[in-house]
Amino acid sequence: MAPQKKLFNYFRNHRFLLLLVFLVAGIALPPYFRNDATSNLLASIIFSLVILSGLYAFGKSARFLKAIAGIFLLAIIATWISFFQSGDSVFKLTRVIFFVIVFGTLLIKTLISIGRAGEIDLNTIISSLAGYMLIGYIGGFVAIAISIGYPESFNIPGPVMTFEGIYYSFVTMTTLGYGDITPVGPQARSLSILLSITGPMYIAILIAKLVGKYSSQKSVG
Repeated sequence: MAPQKKLFNYFRNHRFLLLLVFLVAGIALPPYFRNDATSNLLASIIFSLVILSGLYAFGKSARFLKAIAGIFLLAIIATWISFFQSGDSVFKLTRVIFFVIVFGTLLIKTLISIGRAGEIDLNTIISSLAGYMLIGYIGGFVAIAISIGYPESFNIPGPVMTFEGIYYSFVTMTTLGYGDITPVGPQARSLSILLSITGPMYIAILIAKLVGKYSSQKSVG
């Protein structure tokens, strides 16, 4: 079998892998480009790939694709419009809302997929990691939306930028709390509480679920 076909078959059998790779790349790569234009370009490309890989991960569900493809496409268009022109606060807020809807939809479908998994395999582990990453991204987008709708909600001047929002979300989810970005307004503090509960709870429930499935596999085997 040709290497290209093997690679295609591997990704077809592990549909969440591309989603996880691009979610990680969205955090890991842009900060290393000091040029803002290059960093923004890379972030726009990666976010578009995250959305497309999300569609691919659930590509077997024709009903899902028909229901959500339009919103996903609008999110990609909004990403590139934002890259070429900054836009006003209304457009920025609309773009962030699109992202919350898209990533939230992917999270729900991912959690359903994990719950329906008959056995613990590599795809289940990858989808579990992708679910955690999606929660972090959603928290970041909500933080950005709060900073746009309620200025001075955080202790940084102006609206929270994309990477800052995602960074704040993961730091809060993991209960690290470095303190460099802190919530000041009640909306931001409310988000902080929800993130600090959601992060550990997701891991606890996920571990219990995976252990339960693994024990069932062993008892059956």
